[in-house]
Amino acid sequence: MKIKYSNDKRVFNIHTEGIPYLSVDMLDEMGVPNLYSTRFLSYDEETDKGTEGIRTALMKGDDLSEAVPHIAKMRDRLARQIGSSIEYECITDQKHTNYVHVAKEEDVNIRWPERKPLHMQYVDGIVSDIPNVLLTVFGGDCPPVYIVDPVRKAIGLVHAGWRGTLGRIPEVAIAQMVVHFGSDPSDMYAAIGPGVCRDCYEMGDEVYDAFAEEWSKKEADEILCRYPALDSDGREIPGGKYHLDIFSANKMTLLRAGIPHNHISVSNVCTKCNADTFYSYRAGRLENEQAAMLVNRFR
Repeated sequence: MKIKYSNDKRVFNIHTEGIPYLSVDMLDEMGVPNLYSTRFLSYDEETDKGTEGIRTALMKGDDLSEAVPHIAKMRDRLARQIGSSIEYECITDQKHTNYVHVAKEEDVNIRWPERKPLHMQYVDGIVSDIPNVLLTVFGGDCPPVYIVDPVRKAIGLVHAGWRGTLGRIPEVAIAQMVVHFGSDPSDMYAAIGPGVCRDCYEMGDEVYDAFAEEWSKKEADEILCRYPALDSDGREIPGGKYHLDIFSANKMTLLRAGIPHNHISVSNVCTKCNADTFYSYRAGRLENEQAAMLVNRFR
């Protein structure tokens, strides 16, 4: 599969049998089933071409009567490729919050969005210690963050857009796991999945101001820097525009929460740079979104 990497470090394994997907090498080594889908329904390694069109997320303007059964079927096919099914699924609502839900048995197999319980609305992350539970989040350029605790047999999965990143959503998930499952961050492992890279992630000054206020100016200067930029008329913008390194920002949050440096895997895949392989809002190719999945099962 044609993927442009930002470095040569092996972070993901590529699977092209059935519906193509990526999996996190670190989690694979631990025996924790996980995936990150692409825009392909199938991929032929001999011709190096894929059939596009997989739909895993409900999009604005979709016909519910047609879309809901179809996307459920697609997610189920994906889940079965990592030994699970949507009968075990607990899914996010995703409104760019830092709200993390602690999943209970009644939250599993809701078949979202056929039913939409009030307590699951505006949820951008889920944690659970239910054996074999399947957590699912979505993203077009916002990276997922996978969190696993092999000691307490608990997992978390969050959608980390810039607003969720600002609200330190991975740290919120970790705190929920500490409180509800007795987890110790030093036992945890975390992986930041594919998303938009810093070179492609242009932001307004208000984003820098928000991070400087909520985090610190020092941290804002570490994760945001100015690039040359042009206005809509092609004229140079004095001082350029800020660009956000969302991967580094989430890694900073994971380290701050107490996860050891050598327990963290950071994506080297940009969804916009690879818009022929992934759906991407920033590339203007968001026909649908990728699904990120994580199963609470350990070798």
